[in-house]
Amino acid sequence: MPGARLSTFPLLREELPLCALIPTAVLFQLLHKRWFEALSDVAWSVFLFIWLFAAIVWGAKAVVRHADHLATRLGEPYGTLILTLSVASIEMVTVAQVMLTGEENPTLARDAMFSAVMIVLNGLIGLTLLLGGWRYREQAYNLRGVNSYLSLIVVLSVLGMILPNFTSAKLGPTFSLPEQRFLIVMSLGLYAVFLAIQTTRHRAYFIVKHEGESEAAEQPIDISDRRPSWFHAGLLIGYLLLVVFLAEKLAIC
Repeated sequence: MPGARLSTFPLLREELPLCALIPTAVLFQLLHKRWFEALSDVAWSVFLFIWLFAAIVWGAKAVVRHADHLATRLGEPYGTLILTLSVASIEMVTVAQVMLTGEENPTLARDAMFSAVMIVLNGLIGLTLLLGGWRYREQAYNLRGVNSYLSLIVVLSVLGMILPNFTSAKLGPTFSLPEQRFLIVMSLGLYAVFLAIQTTRHRAYFIVKHEGESEAAEQPIDISDRRPSWFHAGLLIGYLLLVVFLAEKLAIC
């Protein structure tokens, strides 16, 4: 029994976001009609927004934590792929929920993606390079992998966010239906090719090896975490579902 308590308490501390997100989701599912009818009250509307926003951010951090555990066990490039899909799924579902519940705005998704690209490329990467250089002086990276990522991002950004400004099939910076289908097919095709490069033939492009590092050190294992991979995968999916559900409620606020 003492051993069970010792193993249970750390688990509860780690998964404290789950203890907050589940009651929040239940309350909003049961009382959302009554609560949202009172959104005309500014103080109540601000309170609901802060509550939902804090819960979503906390849940998103838990998603990244469990994705990072899986990434550490699977190694590169699959680890980066898991992290990318986890974060991108939250972003895409959030934008979709806002589009479905808010006023009609055909350019909302493009504007949101443009903002995300600018924040990531100019803000987060710049901050990462600055802090990394400050702490480690010199950082190792794989130039071929960086070029592959940037090539994909530039092409998809031009197709989805710049090209609509130069099309004439419809008024405004929007695509016609055939152009939208072309964009979907091309984006899926490009990403499929990139995944094939990342996970099979040119897998070495996305692995950073330091001097004197052997092949065995390619996939580090976190020995402090002895929980099975299915545990992290299950909680990752659970947190994703909760974050998506709360994002839908936040879109109404």
